[in-house]
Amino acid sequence: MKQTRADRIKAASELAFGPRGLTKMAAAAGVSKQLMAFIVAGDRDVTDDVYSRVADALRTEAGRMTKAAGKIEAMASAMVAELKE
Repeated sequence: MKQTRADRIKAASELAFGPRGLTKMAAAAGVSKQLMAFIVAGDRDVTDDVYSRVADALRTEAGRMTKAAGKIEAMASAMVAELKE
């Protein structure tokens, strides 16, 4: 079965923001929670504009996650180094 745009938005929202991530995705993409709910329920089509906004929001979130992962790695390394002192 072919994955729809709505399916991809739902899966990406969960991956990026957690199981209840549609609200955060809507905010990050600059669309209403209601529109996002309609899209995921299949009651509204995903326009090119909304799809593009979601993609941009995902890129922004991925960048934030990458920066956070780097900081977490540095903290963990410092903790391990402290234990070895």
